[in-house]
Amino acid sequence: MRTVPHMMGCWRKWAAAPALALLLLSSLPTHAAAAASLTDLESQLHSVHVNLVADKAQQAKLQAEVNQSQSLLNQVDQQLGTTQHNIAVTQADIVVTENRIGTISRRLARTRKASEQQQGGLDAVLLYTQQNGPIGYLAVLLHVASFGEFVTRLGDVIEVASFERGLVQHLNRDADLIHHDLVLQDQTKAKLARQQATLVRQRDQQAQVASQRRHVLATLQSQQQQVATVVADEEQQGQKLWNAIQQIKAELADGQLSSSQIFSIVQSISAIYGIDPLLVMAVIREESGGNTHAVSSAGAQGLMQLMPSTAAELGVTDAFNAEQNVHGGIAYLAYLLKTFHNNIPFALAAYNAGPNAVKQYGGIPPYPETQNYVKNIMYMYQHGI
Repeated sequence: MRTVPHMMGCWRKWAAAPALALLLLSSLPTHAAAAASLTDLESQLHSVHVNLVADKAQQAKLQAEVNQSQSLLNQVDQQLGTTQHNIAVTQADIVVTENRIGTISRRLARTRKASEQQQGGLDAVLLYTQQNGPIGYLAVLLHVASFGEFVTRLGDVIEVASFERGLVQHLNRDADLIHHDLVLQDQTKAKLARQQATLVRQRDQQAQVASQRRHVLATLQSQQQQVATVVADEEQQGQKLWNAIQQIKAELADGQLSSSQIFSIVQSISAIYGIDPLLVMAVIREESGGNTHAVSSAGAQGLMQLMPSTAAELGVTDAFNAEQNVHGGIAYLAYLLKTFHNNIPFALAAYNAGPNAVKQYGGIPPYPETQNYVKNIMYMYQHGI
């Protein structure tokens, strides 16, 4: 089927002028004025289509940015959780280290006290010996009555003194080792404290980044909602413009049927073939714009633009008779739907380019006209236009 010049694609963007359209509909003095109004409305409709495409592109871009911001925010929140866990682990390590430092400090104090006690005893003996002489001290200390007993007791004292001196040296070495361990623990504690401070700074930075991301996300979502509102408003305005254009076209065409009259015919015949009347109405809008007298440059005729040969095969004797034309067109569309297993886009492509072309390419042929034809009708059908 070949289409006549008409308003194609009511899916296009609409300008904000529904009030103007209604005014034009209510005060059309002549056909010339109606034609001028129609041209103006079509120009506005095209302008709105361009704006709608741009708005939808912006909406898609905003959605991509929202998704990206949400992903980054999730990553920051995850990093923040990991950092918070590391801070808790480091704090626990600090507590353990402090407990070890306390234990080592108490052990060092006990060792130093024992060492000081042992050293004090030896110092007292040395002082007493310096004051009274070693022999006099030992004599008093050992309580001996004879020289032989003195010699025996002296050996025992020397052995005890040697043991105690060795014990003092051992205690001093233990004290040095404990002190060294205490220094290491202090260093570990200081290192853990620095690590904790770094983690806290990192956590604060991540929290700030998360806050900024949430603010950006909220802003993007707000912008996205605004664009969606604009798109919805423009689509609503465009629908009003489209309706106004169709009404003006109906007034310009002498003896033409109104949209409601055409739909009534389509609805009754579609029920016979089990086809959605909205699909048929979309085909009629794309094929003829609702003009029962439309003739394409290729010779297609009437509402559903039947070629004379096709009309003859379908039993249509008057292609400009609305009921005959619609009956033939629906019958042919039903045949194509059955041929292509109820694949609507394939059936529409076959209605425009012929079933052989669809079979040849295994789908919608790569013809720009056919591809736009299918896209326009599917948009009108899916949106109930």
